[in-house]
Amino acid sequence: MRRKWTGLAGRLSDTDLRLLRVFLTVVEHEGLAASELALDKSVSAISLDISKLETRLGATLCRRGKGGFALTEEGRIVYNAALQLFTDIDRFRDRIGSAAREMAGRITLSTIDNLVTVAEAPLVRALSAFRADWPNVVPVLDSASAQGVVQAVVKGTAEIGITVMPRPVDTLDAIPLFREELLLYCGAGHPLFARAAEATVDEVQAHRLIWPSVRDDPAFDEVLSRFPPGARSDNLDGRVLLLLSGGDIGFLPPDFAAPWVARDALRPLCPEALRTENAFQLVTRRSGQRSSAAEAMITELLGAFRAAGLAPGSA
Repeated sequence: MRRKWTGLAGRLSDTDLRLLRVFLTVVEHEGLAASELALDKSVSAISLDISKLETRLGATLCRRGKGGFALTEEGRIVYNAALQLFTDIDRFRDRIGSAAREMAGRITLSTIDNLVTVAEAPLVRALSAFRADWPNVVPVLDSASAQGVVQAVVKGTAEIGITVMPRPVDTLDAIPLFREELLLYCGAGHPLFARAAEATVDEVQAHRLIWPSVRDDPAFDEVLSRFPPGARSDNLDGRVLLLLSGGDIGFLPPDFAAPWVARDALRPLCPEALRTENAFQLVTRRSGQRSSAAEAMITELLGAFRAAGLAPGSA
């Protein structure tokens, strides 16, 4: 039985906006199951949100189930109207920010964990310049795993992210920043430690590997496939602790590993043969108009990384 479409009666609430954002995400991902990661919700929770929005509107917005996902006529109307609504909200925020920079606000930058070990100078330079030009906009810095940064930007809890993104994400724009080398290490308690300098590739590949949480070099997958799988950690702190425990071997950025190498707690293995790189990128949401503050932060970050000789196009 077709519902009676009543529209949004009364004031548009925060709950309405939240439900509309969920609906937009489901449409953009073409289904509830495909939206789980982007929304960080289960299919049942997403379905409940869509049902609440349909009840609020008095209309069936989409067909979902074994037959697949499809918008109804009302669903297409609501989708287009919601896109326009959030575009207008973004424009309103931008106009207010441009008209009066003295207004207080904040901007969230999410970065992959321990980025400071390789990019301290450009990050400090960019933040200093931004704070000088935007004194009343408070920078909020968050640290997460590579996937955590992506999700923060996808969900809108961070305006900008710096991370390793092996595969393109449809809803994000990515700008290359710099490349980071990774070398293979073992800890003092590992059987290879005493003869790390002369160990062969075949000998090293017989030992369990702490699987990299993210990698963007498909050619290196064949090398990794020759290692027995070992422990796992999505962040560098956890990975170095596993290495120091002596159980497995694993990849680390040399800058990050340097303090433990200096005190002979870690040693590199086959550094000429077993090495790879990760490409770091600056990511932002593709949909919606960015605020002037976000544009300024992006400009400062790109300029600082180029000045440091890290980003593509650096002198």
